[in-house]
Amino acid sequence: MSRLRTAFERYIGMRQGLGYKYDGPAKRLSEFVAFIEARGAETITNDLAMEWVTSMGRQASWSIRLADVRCFAQHLTHFDPLTEVPPSDAVAPAPRTKPYIYSEIEIQAPLAAALSLPPANALRRWTYHCLFGLIALAGLRHSEALSLLRADVDLDQGVLTIRETKFGRRC
Repeated sequence: MSRLRTAFERYIGMRQGLGYKYDGPAKRLSEFVAFIEARGAETITNDLAMEWVTSMGRQASWSIRLADVRCFAQHLTHFDPLTEVPPSDAVAPAPRTKPYIYSEIEIQAPLAAALSLPPANALRRWTYHCLFGLIALAGLRHSEALSLLRADVDLDQGVLTIRETKFGRRC
């Protein structure tokens, strides 16, 4: 096992030990370390990092890959002074998609469709109607809405507590 691979495993262990899930970055960095090892290099250089960052995927994914490499390289500079940290502006950031705001008419269509679901005497249609309405009204992600519990709703105070948010923040 190379020194870089050992450092990678320690780095991932440290990040996960601090409570980060870190699955996506761990997978990408493992591929990066394999790339470096295949080139016979023992340290991260700007040239190798940029070659790997731009070697796969679309340009939109390059900034994510660069951010992963930069964090790992910054960590390694404490142990290997020959490690180079690529500049943060080495690739353009991914353009964000403009959000689409649904009109009231567009929201009514899935609500009406939910109420027409079979069977006529079951709760299924009302469950989906309520779920889609809550998502539209409160701006929830589907995972946030699906993880709600009865205890998360305080009708007296008019408060809905969202526990399972995208980044784990409590709302």
